[in-house]
Amino acid sequence: MKIAGICDRDTAVGLRLAGIQELCIPDNNAAHIFKELSQRNDVGVIFITETIADKISRELNDFRLRHDIPIVVEIPDKSGHRTDRRSYVSYLIKKAVGIDIERREK
Repeated sequence: MKIAGICDRDTAVGLRLAGIQELCIPDNNAAHIFKELSQRNDVGVIFITETIADKISRELNDFRLRHDIPIVVEIPDKSGHRTDRRSYVSYLIKKAVGIDIERREK
């Protein structure tokens, strides 16, 4: 399975350095790109920046209610992590194991 990303240009550079080859930089077509990537059988994980995820939140929520794969992971962009967001990965862990994961600041 492949890992794909939907992100801005700066985040794409970092993801490319991490070895992710399937990267999409949307103009105003983020929902269309997400739909195409999520329907592919060879994509197992989609990284999407929080900013773009906000723009297509309705499509993301609908997808997450109906599908388990690919896993959609929201990541911060160059402006940093948004504190108002709950990690979907933490939600998946709680759903699978029954334990809530919290990040503690040092």
